[in-house]
Amino acid sequence: MASIPNACAHRAWLEVAKNISSCSDKDLLTVMSYNILCQTLIKRSRYPYASKGSLKWKTRKETLFKELKHWDADIVCLQEMGINYWNEDFDRFFVANGYRSRFFFNTFKSHGVSVSWKRSKFHIVDELHVSMDGSAEVCGESLNTQNIALVVVLRKGSETRCLDAEDDESGARDCAEALGKAPGVIISNTHLYWLPGGCYERLQQQIVLLRGVKEMQEKYPDFAVISCGDFNTTPDDAGYDLLTKPRPVKLNEWQLDNLLPRTIDDDDDDEEDDPGSKAGKSTAASTAVGSNNKGAGSKSYASVTASPFDEECARAKRAKLEEQERKLEEQAKMDAERVQRLVSTIQRDYKPMQSCYGAYTDIDDSYRTEQWHGEPKFTNYTDWKGTLDYIFFAPGPGISLRDIVSLPDEKRLKPGLPNDAFPSDHVSLLARFGI
Repeated sequence: MASIPNACAHRAWLEVAKNISSCSDKDLLTVMSYNILCQTLIKRSRYPYASKGSLKWKTRKETLFKELKHWDADIVCLQEMGINYWNEDFDRFFVANGYRSRFFFNTFKSHGVSVSWKRSKFHIVDELHVSMDGSAEVCGESLNTQNIALVVVLRKGSETRCLDAEDDESGARDCAEALGKAPGVIISNTHLYWLPGGCYERLQQQIVLLRGVKEMQEKYPDFAVISCGDFNTTPDDAGYDLLTKPRPVKLNEWQLDNLLPRTIDDDDDDEEDDPGSKAGKSTAASTAVGSNNKGAGSKSYASVTASPFDEECARAKRAKLEEQERKLEEQAKMDAERVQRLVSTIQRDYKPMQSCYGAYTDIDDSYRTEQWHGEPKFTNYTDWKGTLDYIFFAPGPGISLRDIVSLPDEKRLKPGLPNDAFPSDHVSLLARFGI
């Protein structure tokens, strides 16, 4: 019997659903979501606490493979999958372990996302590649990011099942007809914009993702929907509430402020635009004028009479400041309207989903935080620690959440990830559904 990998040794399945009917194994679906940390993004300066061996690809690859084998998920969604590492390592790994896969990436990045599924349980019926770049438009605006999403539609039933009956034309036809009526799942995988201040861009991307999922839902209305990924969104962000809360969602002032696009033009020199520094320059000029007048040194500063030239300069500066303020107010109004269009669109066009780990702190008190409620306090553990990764699903009669895998004890992650046991700076998430 194979030994349990250190990354999995102290994690266990936790029951989250009570008083629901039991499912046979063939009706259970296990899903993993995992940002595996692209090797090309690793820099010693980012992980100064990590051992030399824990950052090497050979070591990390073997640890990742052991973790994937241990959990043996039916569907595996990976983010930050290096292009070369997919071609040389992971594609072969999944084939050897009975999976089919799809891999999608943006040509401007060194990594992408993958979806892999067990051939013995599912076969693919459709897929959609979602680009979040200039080719995508939301509320009349083109996106200026290079992120992506992959949507794969799977139907229950082995892809080899009907091939085994192909010598019998009638049997093959009956088999194909039966498979065509089998339930299925729409699974999406994404990695959204990383910049902490990019809440506006991430909300645009969420809409593009939901649009792609909805397109598949309209083609396969009876299929369950599961959405995995590194959303780079914490549970207190507006993006999280807009994905999960019942409509209408009431955002607080902090959330709305964070959603504002950071587009205000600030090309002018800060000191030149600061009213306080303007006063300082004016004072220096007035003093100089007074000192050049005979007897001016005996007068107070307030009694110095400004020349017409000084007054003209002051009027020009005031006019410039007023014009800048007017432009800033106009920009702020336009930005608020842009945000409101996005917020209205996502609430009007898309139903909320449920996070599999959304009530995790009810099960594990050690992951509770005052910053947000329900979700664990972290899925990413570096110098910065917080929750960015999720498995969402659309509640409905065709799907029920059964179990999730516990998160590691924090003491095993200190001072940060990756370490010798955990090969990524994120921890994996796993959920088990009945479909």
